[in-house]
Amino acid sequence: MRKTFLLFIPIALFLSGCASDGEVVAQDLWVKSSEMSIKGGMSAVYGTLTNNSSQDVVLVRGATEIAGVVEVHEMAMIGGEMKMQEIDGGLTVPAGKSIVLEPGGNHLMLMMLTDDLEAGEEISVTFDFAGAEDITANGVVAKPAEGGDEEYHSGEMEMDN
Repeated sequence: MRKTFLLFIPIALFLSGCASDGEVVAQDLWVKSSEMSIKGGMSAVYGTLTNNSSQDVVLVRGATEIAGVVEVHEMAMIGGEMKMQEIDGGLTVPAGKSIVLEPGGNHLMLMMLTDDLEAGEEISVTFDFAGAEDITANGVVAKPAEGGDEEYHSGEMEMDN
């Protein structure tokens, strides 16, 4: 009995770094804390999403208590400049593959922050998928990062990030 219990300890430790043990797993998650992550401002969530299923899934949106709006974004060349914009239809995570959410690339954008987001704070983030169960990750830590010169592109709104 004791030997069997000891075998489960490494497995439990491995799974503690995951946001889900289902079809899609979120790992190495963090949220950006910068001069823009103030009440009314914006931030972004980064990390790795792995689809362990045999079918593609799509990250369509997200949710968190600290943001009024959460969208799936990409960096794209718009009018000769790199700007971020919502990904129409969401971000596909291919079957059996991983995608990385990273600064300067795809990310989960948090807009209209309801409070300041300072380095070291922890938030909960829900990833909403089409084709898989949603994932809620608790304890996503805010890390300091430069805001950069990215611009947000939308049909109605532009702002520096």
